[in-house]
Amino acid sequence: MSLPNPLVEHKAFFVEKVGEFKPAEGKKNGNESEASSDTTISARIRPILHHEWEAGHVPGLFTRGDGGGNVDVHELRLKVNGQPALNSSSFLVDRAYGPECTTKSMYDDFVAPLVPWAWGGGIGTFFAYGQTGSGKTYTVNEMETFIASDLLGGNIPGRRSIHMSVFELAGKAAFASDQRHGRFIWRNPIGGYSRTLPSTIEDFLDLIKTSMSFRLSAPTLKNDASSRSHAICRIRIENKDDLDCPDGLLFLIDLAGSETAADSRDHTPERMKETRDINSSLSMLKDCIRGRATWNIQENTASSTSSKHVHIPFRNTTLTKVLKHVFDVNSHRSCKTAVVACVSPSAIDASQGKSSLRYAEMLRVQSGSPAVDPSHVAPTESGVQICKLPKSEFVSRCLKTAGVRPEQARAFFDKIWQLHVDSRSSNTKNATTNETKKPSIPFKERLKPGMFVRVTPQSPNDPIQFLMLLAPEGAFDPTTTIAKHNGDGCSSKYICAAVAPSIMIDAYELYVAQQRIVKIEDMEAEVLMEYDSAMRYYFITV
Repeated sequence: MSLPNPLVEHKAFFVEKVGEFKPAEGKKNGNESEASSDTTISARIRPILHHEWEAGHVPGLFTRGDGGGNVDVHELRLKVNGQPALNSSSFLVDRAYGPECTTKSMYDDFVAPLVPWAWGGGIGTFFAYGQTGSGKTYTVNEMETFIASDLLGGNIPGRRSIHMSVFELAGKAAFASDQRHGRFIWRNPIGGYSRTLPSTIEDFLDLIKTSMSFRLSAPTLKNDASSRSHAICRIRIENKDDLDCPDGLLFLIDLAGSETAADSRDHTPERMKETRDINSSLSMLKDCIRGRATWNIQENTASSTSSKHVHIPFRNTTLTKVLKHVFDVNSHRSCKTAVVACVSPSAIDASQGKSSLRYAEMLRVQSGSPAVDPSHVAPTESGVQICKLPKSEFVSRCLKTAGVRPEQARAFFDKIWQLHVDSRSSNTKNATTNETKKPSIPFKERLKPGMFVRVTPQSPNDPIQFLMLLAPEGAFDPTTTIAKHNGDGCSSKYICAAVAPSIMIDAYELYVAQQRIVKIEDMEAEVLMEYDSAMRYYFITV
């Protein structure tokens, strides 16, 4: 594809500004941004292809190269006066792989853990999604080669029987690997497709190669052989050593490429319908993945009396019906999911890349405070024995978990007792548990008046650790200049009120008259506090 006119005209400007770009401190996969352990999200930027170099394409998407999950996306924009400008965005996923990363390295780091998981009786699923021509099929095919080597190469101890099936989904129809007879799928297990028992790595790969030769494809604006269906390889692993152990399942899914309106403007009506079906099923799949991840986090962090119902619409499309066991919260099987967003590195695909990365970032359901390691808190004790521990002993055990602060540990102890009291109450519906919804946006991007934050002390003897945000600096000053604001139009400083310890242990008082101006970079973390109207004190909650 040739470059659009603005990029041709301002290519030198774009390359220069991208080279000068210095990213801000990256978002971190740390305590405040911890994704669900059952769902891991990654992004892969493929290399620029030879024909793209010849057409003059330049890279516009980059990883940081620091081993983190940050991806920077650069777009060329034209101002109202026609002058060029660089628009840069950053996205965070659990893993980010650049063009220099080999597929084998990515497999070892990201996909390989699914194999022993399924070998032991669990359910593992690997998805690859993104725009057409972004390298999804290449990535999945290479992963299948490495998985075949691990499953049938004798690398894992134990006797297993491998059963595999390959089929594709197009709209509401399901096709076996070697036929074109549509079969509607309403329930699990799936019927109507062939199953084979490969005994060697070559048998495994030959079946996949044969199956892919029948896959629906058609030329599009982006790709001469764009897949028009979702290809699914289902591997069932039967345990010969323990017949009571459930069969492990491993799903490898190469999703059809998404297309924008510009990509499909020259499609025939039939092709347009295919595009609508593909985009609709991809959208529903993303909703299901995020819903399941949200449910996992809620189950691990929220009390059962106040958890909000999470709807997972897996019955809405054929694709998600096939994967019912992955999304059904009533299933008793353990599931792990790995999702890779494949993106093109070219600057002309930056908009599509942003769309893929934006949803990949959204799939990372964040869990808030660091989870306390139960092996430290209760290595041998029962729930009753934990409640009998002195508060100081409970706190000291919590602090053995990296990232946990003393005030969080004390709030955790109070929360356990609160839940214990509520569970014995005759009216649990009126329990005053404070279950705050865990936000998915970093706290510095959602600052607002009334929020409590922990700040860096101004001096070693400064007793003030917590502040309440009152208003942006200069909010009531008509002479405020743009210099007091950052690039997003938000104030870089806030007027805050002091929150100091009271005479009661672990209680705090708000001193509105004691104000100070604090820079955003000096704010370390959000602190959740609840006000006890009877005692007129604030208490830290979790």
